[in-house]
Formats: sequence, structure tokens, C-alpha cells
Amino acid sequence: MYHATIDPDARTLTLTERRPDPITGEEREVTINTYKLNGSPLETDFVTRSISESEDGKIHLELEADAITDLASPRADFWDEVAATLGIEYRHGNVRLNDEKSAAQNYRDFVRFLAERDYLTTEDLPIALPSATNRYIVNNAPYHQDGSEMTREEEVAEDVYIDVNASADTIGRHIKALSEQLVPA
Repeated sequence: MYHATIDPDARTLTLTERRPDPITGEEREVTINTYKLNGSPLETDFVTRSISESEDGKIHLELEADAITDLASPRADFWDEVAATLGIEYRHGNVRLNDEKSAAQNYRDFVRFLAERDYLTTEDLPIALPSATNRYIVNNAPYHQDGSEMTREEEVAEDVYIDVNASADTIGRHIKALSEQLVPA
């Protein structure tokens, strides 16, 4: 169940959902998005279950929807396919690797998946994180920006190289960065 709060003064609609905290497990209200209302009718697939008004003049709606993920993440279809094919999931802004495989194998599989589905082509290469000064996360040769060889290079598709010498956290960040750079929103 989703909740929306309309603030007439700010002319906004804030969409929230109750989700378990990943550490404590306690339910908490999480903001999915805040929309600026421009006076036009707001069209959604939501079914309104209840409406109330608080003392501060805000209007509260209880909403039901079949697929809020499309609203929360424009890349939802992509991540659904990745999860079904590779077991790698994207939740609440974080990549969760497939526990049944090593981090390096998750990385190999993901980059191969991108290449096989034409999200990644050799014209896109090399790719580095915006903050990187000497390392590529994917290149068309087994070398980094600074000219050094990749420590544990893997050719995952023709002329597509990755360095699998990285921690699981780093690989998760690389996967997230690649999806953000290569998969249309």
C-alpha cells in the first residue's frame, strides 16, 4: 500500500511506502518521489482507497498500485531481466550480487549480458567511473587509463575487457555505474 500527501501550499504530491529497514527490520515510511503539481490533472494507475485531511491542511491519500517499481525506477524492466537471468538485483539504489557466484563471476556475467543485448558496444569503450583517475571499469584492451595492465583481466566479449581484481562492494558499484551509463532511463 502506498501513501500520498498533497501539500496545497507547496503544490506537491509526495509518494511514500512502508518498507522494512534493511538493518533493523522495523517498518518505516520511505519517500519514493515528490512531484510538483502544475494544476493539470494527475493521471496515474493508482486506485485511491481512502482520503483524509490533517489539521495542517495537507490531504492524505492511501493508494494501491500493481507495479510501483515502474514509477520508482525507470530501469525496472532492465533490472527485472537481470534478476531473472543472472540473479543480480537492484533494490533501493543498491546492487545485490548473486550469492551463489563469486563477485568476479557476477561482474563477468553482467558485462557479458550488457554486450550480448547491445547495451554495451566497443564504441562505448573505454568506460571509467567519473571519479577515476587511473582505472577503467571496462576497456577494449587489457589496460587502464594510466597505461598499466589490468591485474586480473578477463575478456568477457570480443574486445571487451574487465579487471576482476576488486572487492564485492567495488564490483557492485561498477555494475551500478555501468547500468546508469549504458541503460536508457
